[in-house]
Amino acid sequence: MMRAEDVLAVLDLLDRAGIEVWLDGGWGVDALLCEQTRPHEDLDIVVRAESLADYGRTMRDHGFRLFRDDGPYNHVLVDDGGRLVDVHAVDLTGVTRTDERGVEVYGPGGLPYPVGSLTGSGRVRGRRVGCGTAAFQVASHTGYAIDEDDERDVLALHHRFGVPLAGRVRAWHEEDGWGVLDAANLREDVWAHFSAVAGDDYVEPRVGQAVTFSVEEAEQDGYRRRAVTVWPEGAVEPDAATSGETPAETPATTSTVTWS
Repeated sequence: MMRAEDVLAVLDLLDRAGIEVWLDGGWGVDALLCEQTRPHEDLDIVVRAESLADYGRTMRDHGFRLFRDDGPYNHVLVDDGGRLVDVHAVDLTGVTRTDERGVEVYGPGGLPYPVGSLTGSGRVRGRRVGCGTAAFQVASHTGYAIDEDDERDVLALHHRFGVPLAGRVRAWHEEDGWGVLDAANLREDVWAHFSAVAGDDYVEPRVGQAVTFSVEEAEQDGYRRRAVTVWPEGAVEPDAATSGETPAETPATTSTVTWS
């Protein structure tokens, strides 16, 4: 288990070694929220790819050893106290590339983090830390089977920073004026009324259509959540949420970097 004091201890030793660090994953979410909302099994961090060797030496000198190797830019270390640190390396030398989805990402070395995704700022026990933006964190919780912790993180960021959620129209009953949205990073579908559909000119949502939306906790026809506003694909959405200080990438700027 990684407690707040463990996080600060790791940050301290890396800071003394001159290694720049950004928090990601569960602790990255809680840093943005400026409070610990749940227990964390590990600490996800991001370092510069050119610092990876220095990072490894520093951690070994402080009792950490390899726990799992997930490739040249991602591995997990553990110490005798069972503290797990999951490092992700990113190439911030100024060279970027466009991935297969048309998203501009850092590279060519390192993991494909979207440009601008590490401009977030948060706090752990009052200490200011760099971290992934709220929009990036929400987008990263897709592409795998999310659990209760993932969903809690997504909703906390959604409600605190207004980051829209992404999904598709699963069903739409035009005659009754309501439908169901398949949320990409929620475990359950969301109920939506036609009055929630945004845009200058109302257009009936189509089954399978991509949408972004905001939700509230409310029981409706057997669903636990209902949409407050729905932006169908092509409709003008509000500006993307920020970490509270710096602009974040839009919710459509997703990444292949995902956290379990």
